[in-house]
Amino acid sequence: MNESVFITKQYASGLISFDILDKSSHIGCITINNPSKRNAISNPMWLGLSNLLDDCLLDYKTIRVLILTGHGQISFCSGADLSEKDPEDIDQAIPNLRIKIRQYPLPIIAKINGYCLGGGLALAMSVDIRIASQNAQFGIPAVKLGLACPKDIIDRLIQLIGESHAKMVLYTGDRISAQQAHSMGLIQYLCHNHDDLDKYVFDLAQRISSNAPLSLRSIKTMIEIGDDKLAIQAAIDACRNSNDTNEGRNAFREKREPHFQGS
Repeated sequence: MNESVFITKQYASGLISFDILDKSSHIGCITINNPSKRNAISNPMWLGLSNLLDDCLLDYKTIRVLILTGHGQISFCSGADLSEKDPEDIDQAIPNLRIKIRQYPLPIIAKINGYCLGGGLALAMSVDIRIASQNAQFGIPAVKLGLACPKDIIDRLIQLIGESHAKMVLYTGDRISAQQAHSMGLIQYLCHNHDDLDKYVFDLAQRISSNAPLSLRSIKTMIEIGDDKLAIQAAIDACRNSNDTNEGRNAFREKREPHFQGS
């Protein structure tokens, strides 16, 4: 991104990085930084990503929205690092991380350049919003590798693009273009090039981060944890009892922009 970076922290020996991109410390960017392998994700990188998400909530409480991207313009994430031998406990750890991302209290935007394949596409499908450039390519090549596609990935793909499109993607294992992915509803917006993608995603993150954090959190809770009535009620109550509720009403009456504090 062209924006200034105010804080940088690294995980998994620098293969995952975290940057704060704005002076208000409201926008964080997670970067998959393994370009020599087209940003394939190794097992330590999965663990690093999980630790990063935990640290973000504990150490950077001002963050309101996250951007997830891959280093460079060639690849968002080409999937799992197949050169590794999976430890016995990784089979459940990665699906659990996908659930963690979906239920994460902050909105997450995937900024997608180039290859978005296999586990990389599963990762992108776990976030809230997916924006891509014209050079992006998507696919789940499990059938071309003799692998069983995890059930949670199949279910999520069907949820996003419908059963018929999902069967075409899964049964062929073929890559689809960014335009095809957009027409299916897999991505929400298509940018002409890398620079346009950078600008659009940062502007979108700014628009989201300017909204009331507790209101955003309550909406995501209702979308992603719809069967947990206690969690939903707690999120609603936190929003209803916040100072931001008064700020929003006062700003509306005074015809000015609100200044939400997340409290």
